[in-house]
Amino acid sequence: MRLRDRAALQVLYDTAPGAPETDAERSYGAPLRFPEAAPYVVVNFVATIDGVVSLGLTDGTDSSTLSGKSPADVWVMAMLRAAADVVLIGAGTLRASVGHQWTARRLAPSDGDELDAYRRGSGRAAAGAPLVVVTGSGALPQHVALTRPSTDVVIVTTQTGSRRVADEFPRWRRLVLPGDDRIEGGQLVRALYSEIGARLVLCEGGPTLLGTLLESGSAHELFLTIAPRVAGRDAAHARPGMVQGWAAGADALRDCELLSARRAGEHLLLRYRVRH
Repeated sequence: MRLRDRAALQVLYDTAPGAPETDAERSYGAPLRFPEAAPYVVVNFVATIDGVVSLGLTDGTDSSTLSGKSPADVWVMAMLRAAADVVLIGAGTLRASVGHQWTARRLAPSDGDELDAYRRGSGRAAAGAPLVVVTGSGALPQHVALTRPSTDVVIVTTQTGSRRVADEFPRWRRLVLPGDDRIEGGQLVRALYSEIGARLVLCEGGPTLLGTLLESGSAHELFLTIAPRVAGRDAAHARPGMVQGWAAGADALRDCELLSARRAGEHLLLRYRVRH
């Protein structure tokens, strides 16, 4: 059975107007479209009921262990990758995801034609979204997504990290931003738009990267899958939440508007717009 059929999404609430136009959207239960405003940043995470987004596993199974290998979560992730101009990740996410390729077809190979049709219907280029990796220091592993990639790669780094990236990954385009080690979220998103034309950016983590995007007001939507699991934390297992490295003041919490809610078994799949 194809992934989109196994996803079995039940729509609880959705504000999207109109009817689905593609087979992929029909399986989603509504149109999955995004504003024309650019650049526009969409974030996708899975978390346990108690808010854990990483167990610290480094063998490539971290996300699937958290989600319980939910077909619905994987299907929505595949659709978001198909819709995006670029898929954005931090260096930590790359290190933790051994063997992974950040393409829609990697997640749903039997649904490739439907995802391609959805991508065309969303007005994106026929080629899949490039992978954008962010590293302040320039320290990146010899990951298969960089050495034997399924899509083009762009590495965003600082002046400090630029030489190391150039030496170790000369094949890939570099975007060099000001700063010694930390990359500011607004600057990052503007560079992706101005330098490579990325109108719709999909961020798949990690928490520190999301923190920089929220701090700068550069994250516009959050897709959050709540897995029906409790992970817990203790002194030996810090286990981060969705946002790290930034904290809003008590009088300046980021409010969000619920755009849709879906159920797949015991999983909840939520879509929020971040209010600025």
